[in-house]
Amino acid sequence: MVGVLDTYRSILSHPGAKAFAAAGLLARLPISMFNISIILMVQIQYDSYAMAGRVAAVGVLVWALQTVPTARLVDRIGQRAAMIPLTLTFVAGATLAIWTAMSGGPEWLLWLAVAIASIQGPLGSLTRARWSHLLRSDKDIHTAFALEGSLDEVLFVGGPALATILATLVWAPLGVVVCLVGLVVGMTILLGQRATEPAPRRGTGGRSLGLRLPGAVIAVAFISFGIGAMFGAFDISIVAFADEAGHKTLSGLIIGIISAGSLVGGLLYGARHWRTPLWQRTVIGTVLLAAGFGALALAPNVLVLSLLGFVAGVTIAPTLTNADTVVQRVVARDQITEGMAWLRIGLGIGVALGAWVAGGLIESAGARAGLGVAAAGGALAFAFALAFAVVIKRGTERVDASEPDDAPPPVERELAVEQPPLPPHM
Repeated sequence: MVGVLDTYRSILSHPGAKAFAAAGLLARLPISMFNISIILMVQIQYDSYAMAGRVAAVGVLVWALQTVPTARLVDRIGQRAAMIPLTLTFVAGATLAIWTAMSGGPEWLLWLAVAIASIQGPLGSLTRARWSHLLRSDKDIHTAFALEGSLDEVLFVGGPALATILATLVWAPLGVVVCLVGLVVGMTILLGQRATEPAPRRGTGGRSLGLRLPGAVIAVAFISFGIGAMFGAFDISIVAFADEAGHKTLSGLIIGIISAGSLVGGLLYGARHWRTPLWQRTVIGTVLLAAGFGALALAPNVLVLSLLGFVAGVTIAPTLTNADTVVQRVVARDQITEGMAWLRIGLGIGVALGAWVAGGLIESAGARAGLGVAAAGGALAFAFALAFAVVIKRGTERVDASEPDDAPPPVERELAVEQPPLPPHM
C-alpha cells in the first residue's frame, strides 16, 4: 500500500497540483449528486418514477450535447473566461428547478430548468487538462488520470448517499442546493489557480478537432454510451429497488458502496504501469464490467446487491480510465478537453436513454426490470469494445511492433497527430 501511495505522491508534489486537484474535486460535486438529487426531488414531490426518469433524462441529454461546444470554448479562450458564465448558468437553472418542484409547477418547466442547469461546462475534463499541461511523462499522465477517476469515485461514494439522506430525511431539494454550493465554491478556488491553467488555444495557434475525430475517439465514445446507459438505468433502479424493499433511505448508501469498490479499483489500477496493450485492457475492462452488473440484476435482496455491488464497482474506474487514456494518446494536448468531451457525450446520451427506459419499466414492471436495463448497458459497452478493438489498437499502439508499450502521447511524438479524413457524407 505504501508503494501505491508513493506513486500518487510523486505527481502531487508538482507545484499547484494538490490545490487544483482538491478544488476540482469539489467543483465536480454535481457530477455525482445532481442527477440523483433531481430524481429524488421530482419523485418525492410528484410521486412518479417515470416523471423523475424523464426529467433526469432531459437534463443529462442536454449536458451531453453541451460538452463539446463548451469544451471547445474552454480550449479556445481558457478555463477562467469560459467557466465563470457557465457556472452562473448552472446556478440559474438549479434555482429554477428547485422553485418549480417545490411549487408543484408543470413538467415542461422542470425540463427547461434542468436543461439550463445542465449547461455547466466540461467539469470532468478541467483538471485532466491541467494534468496534461503539467506533466510530461506518459506514465505520470496515466497515474494522474487514474487518480482523477478515483477522486470521481470519492464523490460517487459520498455524493449519492448524502443526496438521499438530505432529500428523504431533511428537505427534498437540499441535494440540489449542496450541488450548487459545491460547484460555486470549488470553481472559485480552481479558477484562482492561474499557474496551472492550460494556455488558451487562441494563443498557441492550435486548432479544434471539429468533426475530424480519430477513429479511436469515436470507438471509446460508443463504449461510453453503453456505460452511460448502464449508469442511467442503475441510479433510478437502485432507488426503486430499495423503496420496494422498504429501505428507500439506503439507496444512496448502496450506490456509495458500489462507488467505494470503484475507488479501490481505480487506485490500484493507476498505481501500476501496465505492459498489457491499452486496447486489450479496454476490452477486458468492459468484459468485467458487463459481468459484474449482470450479476447485480439477479441480486435477491439489498444485502446481496450491496456485496455484489462492491465487487462490480471495482471494474468501473479502471474502465473509464482506459477510455480517457485512449483519448489522451491520440489527440494533441490543446485538444484534450474537446477530445474527452466526446466521451462525455457518449456517457450523457447513454445515461439519458438508460434513465428514460428504466423509469418507464420500473413504473410498469418494478425495479428488477430497471436493473435489467443496467445489465444490458454493460453488455452493450462490451459489444462496442469488441467491435472497435482493432480501431483502438491501430490508434494507440506503436508502429514498431518490437516495442512492448503503447504509443506515447502526442507531445512525445516528433510528428503531429494525423487526423483521419472525413467521409463524404460528413
